[in-house]
Amino acid sequence: MRSGRPRLALAVACLGLLLSCTSAPGSPPATPPGRALPDTLYGVTLDDVSRLSQLTASLRDLPQRPTARIVFDPGTGPADYAEAVAALHPVAHLMGLPVDSSAMAATSLTEHHDRTAALLAAFGGQVDLWEVGNEVNGGWLGPAGQVAAKVTDAYRQVVAAGGRTALTLYYNPGCAEDPGHEMLPWARAELPPELRDGLDVLLVSYYEDDCHGYRPPLAEWDALFTELAGLFPHARVGFGETGLSDRSAPTAAKAEQLTHYYTLPVTAPRYLGGHFWWYYAEDMLPYPPANPLWTALAGAITRPAGTTTPTQGPPR
Repeated sequence: MRSGRPRLALAVACLGLLLSCTSAPGSPPATPPGRALPDTLYGVTLDDVSRLSQLTASLRDLPQRPTARIVFDPGTGPADYAEAVAALHPVAHLMGLPVDSSAMAATSLTEHHDRTAALLAAFGGQVDLWEVGNEVNGGWLGPAGQVAAKVTDAYRQVVAAGGRTALTLYYNPGCAEDPGHEMLPWARAELPPELRDGLDVLLVSYYEDDCHGYRPPLAEWDALFTELAGLFPHARVGFGETGLSDRSAPTAAKAEQLTHYYTLPVTAPRYLGGHFWWYYAEDMLPYPPANPLWTALAGAITRPAGTTTPTQGPPR
């Protein structure tokens, strides 16, 4: 999630809590890798889990089993999320994000390592997919070498623990503030072959209103995801974030944006969908009753069979 799009504070967070695990090298104990992921992911993002009963009910009632990204907020620890993970696990696949892009620059390598280790130790058997880096080529995350070191360290920890790994890049076609942060060149130059070859899921974040309102045509998405499938040869590929950065945008505009991206008939190799509408907790609650955006999401993910052709990646 891009710096400058403010977070809602986690109401249940203990504001002064610091992670207590040490920064000693070594891997966390191996844990179960989580449940098998479906061929198509119907993703949503939970950056606030304070209305837990409503979140659980809204996810349970969607026509397809969703995959919910839990954003673990800065200043919180595993205890703050134990209830949420336990409640959400039966109604959704779970993707965990230990450190969001907005917090990366302020998080040292040691802190990043320790936070990842603590969350893996607490939730390794319940989280099905770990996002080891979010919008990693964004210019607000800090120097590229430092970002790559943090992401690679988290990747190694998750692999050592027997978990699945995901990484999100930030698509900025013609709108990168610095050419050095253009998505594909950055990924080729900064991400080590170890990570590119071993990653399980590669995702792309894209917000039209962060890129002069530009809507890429389907052919551009097909070409982009095909190129990414080649650069990350064992990863399934898809969208890691969609939405509107403008929280005040009309509901109709949000519904149109959501429907467009969730129903894109991308045919690139190993395409999995994803999408992960960022402001699910803010836009689709209270629930019940179902609000217009929840209804739009439910409609988008009940598209007829064959609208997309996701392809399962190689067995891992």
